Amino acid sequence: MSPATYRAPAFADFKPEHAVPGCTPERLAQLREHSFVIIDDFVGSPWIPLLREAGRRVTAACQPEEGYRLLDTSKGYVHRTGDDEPWAIRGLIHPAFGEPGFAQFQGSEELLRFVASWCHGLGPEDVTLSGMLLWCNPRQKEHPLGWHRDVTWWGTGKPYLAQREVQEESLEDYSEEVERKRWEEIRADNAKSLEERKGVSMFLALVDDECHELIPGSHERWRTPYEHDVLLPKAMKEKGVPHTPGWNGTDPLPDQVAVRLRAGEALIRNGANIHTGHTVPQRERNTLVVGWSRWSGPPKEEPAVADARHAWQLDPAVREALPNEWMRTAWDRWAQTQKLGDTLEDRYAPYDLNRIKAGEVVGWRGELERRAAAAGAAWQPHQTLS
Repeated sequence: MSPATYRAPAFADFKPEHAVPGCTPERLAQLREHSFVIIDDFVGSPWIPLLREAGRRVTAACQPEEGYRLLDTSKGYVHRTGDDEPWAIRGLIHPAFGEPGFAQFQGSEELLRFVASWCHGLGPEDVTLSGMLLWCNPRQKEHPLGWHRDVTWWGTGKPYLAQREVQEESLEDYSEEVERKRWEEIRADNAKSLEERKGVSMFLALVDDECHELIPGSHERWRTPYEHDVLLPKAMKEKGVPHTPGWNGTDPLPDQVAVRLRAGEALIRNGANIHTGHTVPQRERNTLVVGWSRWSGPPKEEPAVADARHAWQLDPAVREALPNEWMRTAWDRWAQTQKLGDTLEDRYAPYDLNRIKAGEVVGWRGELERRAAAAGAAWQPHQTLS
């Protein structure tokens, strides 16, 4: 699909009444009612052209024909299409990526001023490390991304690990009774998070971007039967979860809009809304997700196995490369809650996992990687050293 043939059915743009910087009543009202707000606090920032070029370099280095020649992507986590083209890149602050500007911006006075204005004065002494990623577009083919919410709207609501191929879910987890109970919990969390604002994450456009699509207001209302068909995983449909088939998999959803950002504008949204990303080949996308969160104090539970998308961040080299001591403290706080998993799937994107099984010792370069590289195709999924 070429950039000339795809256009969103409707757009949401920056509103002049939201031009006052920081966390204003007008911006909060927009976020509360519609689940998103577009801000212009970074338009004209000298950081934008610097980050734009860094993003372009990283995207070019992650192309499949480059392999690991320009960038050892096994030190991060790159989301790829079936043709191995990148569409989202994690690992930007790892020193192996060779782009210190990302961590410098994350620790910059400009970003910290915004975080403080949005989060009741949250300062560097009270934060824990948050994730960062770069959205980009594939060059050859459309890569469909399903409509979803960023919260677990079924079962107990417990987050799941991306590396788990089969989720341990039952028909009861998707029953309307359970789902409605979970939905009331989500609405309560929405209200609490908007009031407390213990962190902020934004989609900061480094070039013009209209790839993020959402259903305004869907964070606060029960889904329609049509939306249930859109959101319900295929595996659960096949298991027999009652639903009303209606969506053909391609038609626009009712009230669907694309968020249209100009370079330097940013999207702040409530991830409980129904949303997707539209990856349009040959149209540049260069959008940075960045933010900070308030530290909740020393952990009361044992460290959990890190989601594979974030496991790279446990590398002490990441800590050492952070430009400020307070950022290293923020890394320590996050790292206390995580531990590295024991399988290749716990540590790597499929692209890097396949390279290891083809004989390359990359990534953490430990005994697990060496044994798996030596075993090749004989190394079983989710196999451990024991």
